[in-house]
Formats: sequence, C-alpha cells, structure tokens
Amino acid sequence: MKNFKKLLILLAIICLAIAIISFLSIYAKYTTSANSQTDVPIARWNILVNNISIKDNPDISQTLQPIFPGNENIASNIIAPTAEGYFDLYFDYTDVDVSFMYTISLSPSDESSVNDIVATGYSVDDGEIHDFTNFNENISDTILLDNPTRTRKIRVFVKWNDDSATSSMDNSKDTESALSGIPALFDVNVTFDQVIG
Repeated sequence: MKNFKKLLILLAIICLAIAIISFLSIYAKYTTSANSQTDVPIARWNILVNNISIKDNPDISQTLQPIFPGNENIASNIIAPTAEGYFDLYFDYTDVDVSFMYTISLSPSDESSVNDIVATGYSVDDGEIHDFTNFNENISDTILLDNPTRTRKIRVFVKWNDDSATSSMDNSKDTESALSGIPALFDVNVTFDQVIG
C-alpha cells in the first residue's frame, strides 16, 4: 500500500507538471503580440488650373486671359458695348486619384466699372456651345476616376450686354464706365469637390 501511495503521489506530481506546462503554453498564446505598420499611399489631389496648382495658389487671376477678337466696329482685345469674347480654363488632373465634381461660378465683380459683362455660355474641349438660358449660370460636371482623359478645357463666352431689355446700364452709364479709368472686372470662382460614395 505504501508503494501504491507513492505511485499515486508520483502520478499526481506528473499530472500537476503537465497542467503547469499546458497552462504556461496557453498563457503564452494569449500574450503573444506582433507589431507592424501599414504603408498605404494617400490619394493624390493636385489639380492644375491654367498650369497653376490650386493647392499651392488659389488665385488664378493672372492666368485668365480674356480674348476679344473684335469686329469691323470694335477693336480687338478691348471691351465695349456689344463686344463678345471668351476666356479658357484648362484643368489638368493627372495627379488626382479620386472622382471629383467641379463648379464654376460666374458674375460681374462688384468693383467692376461695367455691370453688364455677362457669361452667355460655354463649351467643353472645343465641343458644342452650351448657351445659358439666363446669364452667368454655374457650370458643373463630374469627372470620374476611370475617365482616361486627364485634362479638360472649358471655354466661357462673355459679352458686354447692351440689350435695353436685360442690361442694367444705359448709354450714359456706359460712357461713364469708359471715362472712369476703372477696369471691367468679372469674377470666376472654380470649386472642386471629391465625389464620396
């Protein structure tokens, strides 16, 4: 019987040792850890308007060159009542990795000597001219990421509206604006927003 007790104690010690080893092994599984960092590139958002990065320089005034071809009664590259012209906005979104929407807002400046400068329509990439129902409407569109073309040209058509039914200036105010020495100014605001979803 003494041997049986010794055997039982020996078996109990072996079982206890196995239990301790198993416990330490299980405990180690729950406390094991690993560290890492993911390296995920951030989407590029660098839109150029007339070759100027708008993230670095939001003022594109110096790049807008209005063209007034003139006619037999009005010299070229000046503005006078009934003169018609245009300016171009070139978008380069080669360095953009998301779909986005652009909106172009147009209006005569509050500081302009001529209130009757109006946008009459626009074209995209020298395509069809879209006439505005009312002057100075917003121009907007969405450019999807899968669009293979990475540039867009928007031509905005403007004129000095001298129609007595829709203009705000009469002939004497037209003359005052010419004599004031204050330039004719037109506000152009271009906004880009990422398409979410």
